[in-house]
Amino acid sequence: MAYKDLRSFLKLLAENNQLLRISEPVLPEPDIGAAASAANKGLGETAPALIFDNIKGYGKAQLAINVHGSWPNMALMMGLPKDTPPKAQFHEFCRRYQNFSKGVVEERKTAPWQEVQITENINLYELMPHFRLNPGDGGLYINKASVISRHPDHPDERNVGMYRLQVKGPNRLSAQFVPEHDIALHFQAAERENKPLPIVIAVGNDPVLSIVASMPLLYGQYEFQMASALHEEPYPVVTLENGLQAPWGSEFILEGHVIPGVREPDGPYGEFTGHLSGLRNMVSVEITKVWHRKDPIYEYTSIGMPWTEIDYMFLNTCPPLYVQLKEKFPERFIRMALSSSFLRRRGLVASARRSACPS
Repeated sequence: MAYKDLRSFLKLLAENNQLLRISEPVLPEPDIGAAASAANKGLGETAPALIFDNIKGYGKAQLAINVHGSWPNMALMMGLPKDTPPKAQFHEFCRRYQNFSKGVVEERKTAPWQEVQITENINLYELMPHFRLNPGDGGLYINKASVISRHPDHPDERNVGMYRLQVKGPNRLSAQFVPEHDIALHFQAAERENKPLPIVIAVGNDPVLSIVASMPLLYGQYEFQMASALHEEPYPVVTLENGLQAPWGSEFILEGHVIPGVREPDGPYGEFTGHLSGLRNMVSVEITKVWHRKDPIYEYTSIGMPWTEIDYMFLNTCPPLYVQLKEKFPERFIRMALSSSFLRRRGLVASARRSACPS
């Protein structure tokens, strides 16, 4: 790949006229959310990523949004020409997905995010340019983080997942772990023994990691290995003192743990369908250490009434379904299942014209 991390991918986007830098002063609310929505709704399938570097109240903070928010951006993520059609992107994604077993996780001793380390007086409100994307959101969210965990009794059962996190205090978060998620199974095992579950939260990642962290892989399939398969080269990580592997190319690394026996209110939150979720009790996370690059880039995802950035990221859902169905059922069933109407229900396409998969 021509990039190794978020900032080198942003450079690649700029070289392909797929990045718009906004240096005029903006308010966190409503300017950032309004700009992301305008990019998607106004420019459609060729919308650029946006980076803000003059956010009122946040000094020199930089915020990137809509990084995955168009077919050209998704093609560049895969190392393809930016005009590669969605259907061709889908088939290339399937090909690489099937090379999962060839993925290699490469251990490194140091990473760029080790430039700054904070162990005392952690204040997430100051470290990141937080804002509410939607007026009805119940608080401030980190919504594009890759969360790393492993089963406390079976260390080889590891997971990297994308879970929304609500900032509840300077070093406290609530987290939405659906019971079926891998990390929820890890936490259930730890909580049964009244032990905290160590986790790592990576923010500002290379775009492939964000894709695999939100991909429906099978339990036990390690996302870093899948990232290697999609990159078609070894995926670099650094092992922390808690034994968890952190991605080499992140902007922020937060070390912490999920607290056993504690639940706290989380939400409401603007979902990808365009509605607000309810208020629910979710698990509580304490952050004990923060690492970050100098002048880090905070990444957020545009989400809401389709189409937004999250809808292009749904490309990661169809290849696993396609490959797994093809292995289990006759070819005729696959052709029926992957009709344009089926794909619309999966969120990959908004119309038959946009269909990215074969009929």
